[in-house]
Amino acid sequence: MKRLTTYSMIICAACGVLMTNKQAQAQHADALLIINPADELVVGQYDVDESEVVNTNTRILEGEFDAFGTIDEPGFNALSSTHPGIPAGYSALPGDTDVNFTGKAFTLASQTSNLWFWDATGQVEFTPVTDGTILNVSKAPAVSFSADFDGTSSDVAGFAIDTTNAQGFLHKHIDFSIIDANTAPEGFYLWAFEISVGSYATDLLYFVHGLGEHDEELHENAIAYVETNLVPEPASVTLLIAGAMAMWRRRASA
Repeated sequence: MKRLTTYSMIICAACGVLMTNKQAQAQHADALLIINPADELVVGQYDVDESEVVNTNTRILEGEFDAFGTIDEPGFNALSSTHPGIPAGYSALPGDTDVNFTGKAFTLASQTSNLWFWDATGQVEFTPVTDGTILNVSKAPAVSFSADFDGTSSDVAGFAIDTTNAQGFLHKHIDFSIIDANTAPEGFYLWAFEISVGSYATDLLYFVHGLGEHDEELHENAIAYVETNLVPEPASVTLLIAGAMAMWRRRASA
């Protein structure tokens, strides 16, 4: 009984880490761009109202388009090098440097697309957009800074979201719009960015946004699908579970 209890406690601790990550991903907060202790550009979440870092390990961001099919959430944040809330071991972005994005096509269930859709009925299943619906990403002036995600298998050339100041600070919102939202299917849309700052680049960052669909449970189901099928669990959690199993085996054979 003692061996089983020890094993269970370790596994529960690992599951706790997973739940913390997943719950944090579901919170409504802006994207945080920060350099981790391994000198990698990572994405987290930043609560602007509370002026605090929510997490530093987000791969999925969510939102809901308005009645016109447009949203400027989440925004993008980078903390100044002098900000007291930067976690220990982390550092600010390089100063006076463009923060760029590229729209990335990715593969799911043997299909490749830069824009995906689920109609919010039945089991979650995102499929490539093939009906001509376009997601436009832009900032003013839109004639100069605009990128269209059209459901094809090609990456999408992006633009500079903004430029950090001398201390690495940035706070910028850009527009995400479903073109002709009156005729576009209602449901959930999925796309991905790679963000680069100087020589740094993030892993793929996924967006799951609802159009005309406001059921929070369905939205969470869509996010869970992306977590399961596209986002690998953090290596630290994998190692924790592997270590727990190895410990249990050693004690069970003693």
